[in-house]
Amino acid sequence: MRLFHRKMAILVVAVLLVLWLASSLAQGKYKFAFMEKTITVVLAPVQSVVSNVGFTLRNIGLSTGELMTVYRDNKALRIENENLRQSNLNVTEIMAENARLRDMLEYKKGAPQFDLVTAAVIGRDPGSWTSTIIINRGTADGIAKDMPVVTPQGLVGSVVSVYGNVSKVNLILDPRSAVGALVQRPESRVAAIVEGYSSTPLTPRMVNIARDADVIKGDKLITSGFGGIYPKGLLIGEVVDLVNEEGGLLKYAVLNPAVDFDRLEEVSIIVRSREPIPTLPPTTPIVSPDAAGKIPVPAQGVKP
Repeated sequence: MRLFHRKMAILVVAVLLVLWLASSLAQGKYKFAFMEKTITVVLAPVQSVVSNVGFTLRNIGLSTGELMTVYRDNKALRIENENLRQSNLNVTEIMAENARLRDMLEYKKGAPQFDLVTAAVIGRDPGSWTSTIIINRGTADGIAKDMPVVTPQGLVGSVVSVYGNVSKVNLILDPRSAVGALVQRPESRVAAIVEGYSSTPLTPRMVNIARDADVIKGDKLITSGFGGIYPKGLLIGEVVDLVNEEGGLLKYAVLNPAVDFDRLEEVSIIVRSREPIPTLPPTTPIVSPDAAGKIPVPAQGVKP
């Protein structure tokens, strides 16, 4: 009990002493330079550590905030860049389409003898890439079988199957196709047939030409108009090579088509032509009698 009273007395004295010192310091009566210096020296490292920690924490907070701002700005810029890139692609595509349609419009104006219907190429058969295309026009648009199909560059082919809203077009690259052709050069005017060639699908041939026929490299070939499908004067392509056939009196011409068939996107169908259809002059074929002594009836030529 005595020990407790002693501790309480010491505590009371200490509290009173602290209050007195605080009051005296506040009134400027006493200065304890040594004590202040000691406290300052002792507490300085602690204050420095606390200050450095606070400064570091503040810098970390500022850096984190700046990083988050940079991240948000970067994300916004990426989105904006992607939107601009997509917009640029859309504008480029629209400009390319407008250029193609403008060419087709100019072609239509320059060919008043034709009534044309524009169509988009919507499909190709992977197994016959160079033989057929599918277009988005059909009987509902006045399309019918055997109508010629063209672009401003030249002849594409003809319609072979028609449905309500789509049609199938056979290209002149197909080996089964045959187009009556004519050398455009005034000094030549050699007529023959253009066919597709399976070994080199993108380079059709003008076949069955006499070796001495006036056909040279660079000649432009146009449709002859014979046969009733293709009107006269449609550009087919250009002669890039001439090859003599072995063991015969004939040669063939290798053509570079006027149309780039790998880049077909829109075509025009000639639904009506006011171009007069030329007729072949009558000829008497030279044939030999068969074993029974009869003269066979000559086979019909390939319909161009």
